[in-house]
Amino acid sequence: MKKILFLAFALTLTACNSNKSDNKPAAESNKKEAATKAEVAQGRIAYVELDSVNSRYQFCIDQNEALTQEQTGYATTLQQKAAAIQNGMTDLQKKVQSGQITSEAQYNKIAQGLQAQQQQYEQLEQQYAEAISKKTSDLQKALQDSIDNYIKEYNADGRFSLILGKQSVSILYAAPGYDITDEFIDGLNKRYKKK
Repeated sequence: MKKILFLAFALTLTACNSNKSDNKPAAESNKKEAATKAEVAQGRIAYVELDSVNSRYQFCIDQNEALTQEQTGYATTLQQKAAAIQNGMTDLQKKVQSGQITSEAQYNKIAQGLQAQQQQYEQLEQQYAEAISKKTSDLQKALQDSIDNYIKEYNADGRFSLILGKQSVSILYAAPGYDITDEFIDGLNKRYKKK
């Protein structure tokens, strides 16, 4: 029995010793992980959740609100014009059916007026779409300028070698220690309120 226990103990020691030599890649991996953690501690790499910037940066909130109000105004105007055209067409049909319009010339005159209103509606719809597109583009440029300018301030001390923007799936994984989103947005908001 003692021989069996001794043999088992010897095999266990041998197995442990052979595992230690096989753990060199794991040890190297641990060193790399420790080096990465040291970089995080030194602040060399960081990221900002851009979706959070869009939803929590007061500049974005204010601009999106203004854009939404403008879109609502445009939609209301277009709905009123569309309703006026529809009412004109309904009225024309009623006049034809009731015999109030007796000639083709009368009919054509009213129909041409409605067609002109329809063309004006389409032009206005196009103008509104272009205006919203331009304002959205201008908003994106202003946001990017704001972020670019603030990042220079934020990293003036050079504590970060790299600051990434994380949006949806552009970065598949990042350790929470790299995330500076809250601090970054707080700074953006303080800077925006001063203006």
